[in-house]
Amino acid sequence: MHNRVLQNIFSAYSGYLSKTAQPLKNLKAISSIQECRTKSMGSSYYRCKHNHVTEQHHSCRHRSCPLCSGRKKLQWVDQQRRKLFDTEHFHVVFTIPHEYLPLWQYNEEKLTDILFLSSKETLFELMASKDYHGVTPGMLMALHTWGRQLTLHPHIHCLITAGGLTLPNYHSC
Repeated sequence: MHNRVLQNIFSAYSGYLSKTAQPLKNLKAISSIQECRTKSMGSSYYRCKHNHVTEQHHSCRHRSCPLCSGRKKLQWVDQQRRKLFDTEHFHVVFTIPHEYLPLWQYNEEKLTDILFLSSKETLFELMASKDYHGVTPGMLMALHTWGRQLTLHPHIHCLITAGGLTLPNYHSC
């Protein structure tokens, strides 16, 4: 059975969502997820040799749809897990002040670049400090643009190693 939780949430709150200002890409994602594998996406019919007909609804193939991209996401997670160092990791989250949300909506690409760069530089500078072992850590970063309440909340999740590679000309204990 496919996981239709997000599809059900979007359907249940469609009236509320239609009244909120959303960027076009979000409206397309919401619409695609709501209609994924329903009759509105179209159907194909298959007949077996015993003359039994099966109807199969088409997928939206949107990258944010859990029905369509769930397997790809699991594969991505497995690939990332294989890249991780065999060490302790910390979870660090960076976000932008909510006063900047209107700017985000109209400058998403530029502010995404700034958020990634500032997050990375902050962690690298902190870990390079002698107070924090003077190392260059391993790091994975992922951007999330929605909060749990499905409101705009751009933030970056960082998975950072508890140690790292020693910087040249510095010997840590």
